[in-house]
Amino acid sequence: MSWHKRSSGSMPPLNWMRAFEAAARHSSFKLAADELNVTPAAISQQVRSLEGFYDVKLFVRQTRALELTRIGKLAAPLMSEALDNFAEACFVIKNDIQRDWLTLTAPFTFSMKWLMPQLEKFNEEYPQIEIRINATDDLIDLAHGEADIGIRYGDGNYPDLDVQKLMDGAYHVVASPDFLQKHGGLKRPAELLNHTLLHTDWRGSPDFVPNWEMLLKSAGVPVSDLAASKAHKFSNEMMSIDAAVTGLGIALVSHANVKDELKSGRLVKVFEDSTLNAKKFDYYIVRAKDAAGSKSAAILHAWLCDNASNSLE
Repeated sequence: MSWHKRSSGSMPPLNWMRAFEAAARHSSFKLAADELNVTPAAISQQVRSLEGFYDVKLFVRQTRALELTRIGKLAAPLMSEALDNFAEACFVIKNDIQRDWLTLTAPFTFSMKWLMPQLEKFNEEYPQIEIRINATDDLIDLAHGEADIGIRYGDGNYPDLDVQKLMDGAYHVVASPDFLQKHGGLKRPAELLNHTLLHTDWRGSPDFVPNWEMLLKSAGVPVSDLAASKAHKFSNEMMSIDAAVTGLGIALVSHANVKDELKSGRLVKVFEDSTLNAKKFDYYIVRAKDAAGSKSAAILHAWLCDNASNSLE
């Protein structure tokens, strides 16, 4: 049960609680007064006010000694902890206000394969802006402030957000050169069913990301035998890419996420035509519709848009 639910009625003033905590810690009104830069009489009065508020005795006052009562001994360490937490909370609020930081959410593989190298360049130009990455395939609620900027892969239909296309979302059927040499090259999409296919188990929105069923349908290939074909499933696209590099099978992946592997030759396109798609998939950069007032978000938004196309060359 939270602290405010334990209390009955209003809370006593904070200075009363600070006076009690300091006096309990020092066993002295005078030392507490020195710490809080007030008079011993003020400390004594504030403690009496706190005792009166709850109609309890917190100290046994003697001529040269100050001793906590039973309830005082129970309350003092809790009060110290509460005030420490209060001070820490104030520190966090103060420093977060002073720091210029943004939360950026993007699909996991895209974050690791494309976004991270770009943010390294961004940081060189804008070192004062701190970026916090939420790499997830789940759709984060930007409209309610869970992130400042998001990158999404799909059809661009996000009616509650400000949407701008970031880059084309071409995707490829890829495999390692060794795999194709071992199993022979493929000439037609129908031949995919004769090989091990690597599936990405997209969480949350499987209809809005490319999959083998979509690709086969777009190529006019019956998909009735797809379930019976040999397959491996992975929880994210990066695992599918790595599995394809090792020769485990054939993967269906976004160009943005596999460009380095294609450039190095670790993977090759099984089909040169990369337009075998049932619908258009692109990357979009999205923000809450009222986010225009954030200068840092506007800077990052513009920078990503300006650099997106060049990064895929």
